[in-house]
Amino acid sequence: MDESSLSWEDAQTFLAVIEHNSFSAAARSLGVGQPTISRRIKNLEQTLSEQLFIRGKHGAEPTEAARHLKPAAEQMAKWAAEFGRLALHRENEVSGLVKIAAPPGVAVEQLAPFAFMLKSQEPGIRLEILSSVDHVDLTRGVADIALRAQAPNEPELFCLHEIITEQGVFASQEYVEALCQPCSWADLDWVTWSGKYQHVPPRPMLERIIPDFTPVFSSDAYLAQKVAVSAGIGAMILSKPMGLEKSELVQIDMGVELPPRKFYIVCAKSMRHVPKVKVVAQLLIRALQS
Repeated sequence: MDESSLSWEDAQTFLAVIEHNSFSAAARSLGVGQPTISRRIKNLEQTLSEQLFIRGKHGAEPTEAARHLKPAAEQMAKWAAEFGRLALHRENEVSGLVKIAAPPGVAVEQLAPFAFMLKSQEPGIRLEILSSVDHVDLTRGVADIALRAQAPNEPELFCLHEIITEQGVFASQEYVEALCQPCSWADLDWVTWSGKYQHVPPRPMLERIIPDFTPVFSSDAYLAQKVAVSAGIGAMILSKPMGLEKSELVQIDMGVELPPRKFYIVCAKSMRHVPKVKVVAQLLIRALQS
């Protein structure tokens, strides 16, 4: 094997397939056609003299050789991201694309209104919001900034700011008017997460404190939950409105204060001085504190 023939494009394609378990999903993530992905993987397998994936009805299953290569490819992704960050650090212009990763609730309630404010103050900057419950690896350049529920422990990351938000139980005005307050937890019709996100708070807490917990409505999409609550189907636990957020929902008196929730604004250490990232982070912190 000629090691010099292996490129970052090879590693990037390989990583996309192994992480998405699918040639078509990998193609979408890289913005290329599926035939391109198939050709690159075939060429890589020929170069390595190893089969890397077995295609089946469940997608592209990695072989033992692929699993062995994955850590090295992940390290190449981090080096490529670091190279890009160092190149960006040399730019002084406050313009271009900034990607922010955040949980769905934060993306909908805080970041969408923030985008409007940012456009008026920094028209040269464009925002891309990555709304996902799943973890986003900042060290690989998937996003420039992330809002996380846990403080970063990776040595390459830096916590720019800590945001503390108060939580409450909210429902529509009509739903709340029909209640006798304060309420017990079992009195309410709950809207919460479903499917592969059943582990996402607050569902585990509700399952612990309510016998035979059964939600009136559940979804793997935050916006579907919020719309259902706004329509009057039930209640859900939300962060109290802050910053630029506005809410048409009404808080329910539960007789107790819920514990506050923390969010951490995080970026790669080498990104915090990139002008466009620095400006976006500063304005975001200011908006959330206002």
